Amino acid sequence: MKERTKKFRLRGLFHHAPQPAKEENTRINLLSLKKMVSTKEQEDILKLIEHETIPTVKDAWIDYFLEITKRTKYKSD
Repeated sequence: MKERTKKFRLRGLFHHAPQPAKEENTRINLLSLKKMVSTKEQEDILKLIEHETIPTVKDAWIDYFLEITKRTKYKSD
């Protein structure tokens, strides 16, 4: 009679690296930003964001918009 040998499987030892998030999924929806506008300054910044074509500059304007929005929210509370 033959002895059965147990096969060693490597499948369970290694995990696939997670896929990086797609760039388009991480973008902020401009409609969501419009809902946050409460001052003229925020409105002006939002217009700059809408017309910006350079992604890094657009991201910087979005960061600035969120910072301004956060400050005005805490001032009104």
